[in-house]
Amino acid sequence: MVTWRAVPAHDELHRDGESLVLVDGRVQRVSALGTAVRELAAQPVGEDVLARMLEERFGAPPTGDLLTLTRAALADLVRAGLLERLED
Repeated sequence: MVTWRAVPAHDELHRDGESLVLVDGRVQRVSALGTAVRELAAQPVGEDVLARMLEERFGAPPTGDLLTLTRAALADLVRAGLLERLED
């Protein structure tokens, strides 16, 4: 089973739902959605569970499929070095 976990940050600053995250010597501004994903993935979590938790927090997406949009957000955070994919 694939799970996702936030990459530990050297430092984080949260404000108005967004965050600044220091990882590997780089500071990155993270949207409210990305910040929520990192918070919810502090411990490994499956994408289907994560999608439901995001829907509870933000509501259903106005357009598009919830799981597809969650996967896109996960991919963006992995590319930014803020989230990692774990496989059993």
